[in-house]
Amino acid sequence: MCTTCNEARANPGGYRLFAEGCLHCAARRIQYIQRSMVMAPSDKQQRCRTALAQAMVLGLPEKEIRRMAKLAAWQLRPAEEMPAASLPARARRGE
Repeated sequence: MCTTCNEARANPGGYRLFAEGCLHCAARRIQYIQRSMVMAPSDKQQRCRTALAQAMVLGLPEKEIRRMAKLAAWQLRPAEEMPAASLPARARRGE
C-alpha cells in the first residue's frame, strides 16, 4: 500500500511528496524533476540520476523505474493493487 500514491491521485503532476520504497513514487519523482523543475539540463540530469540512485539503494529495480519514468502518464500505483481500506471512500463505494 502506498498512501502517497493514493493522496496524489487528484493531481499527481503537482504532488511533491514521494514515498521511499514505492516503485511508482520513484518513477513519479523522476517525472516531476524532468517535467516540472526549471533548471539547466545538466542540473536536471544530475538530479534525476541522484533520485534514481536513491531509489536503487532502497532495492527498487533500475530498469523498471526508467521504463515507468518515460511513460507519458504520471505514475501512480494502480488502485487494484491497493487494499480497499487505503482508497478514498468514493473509490470503495464504486464511484
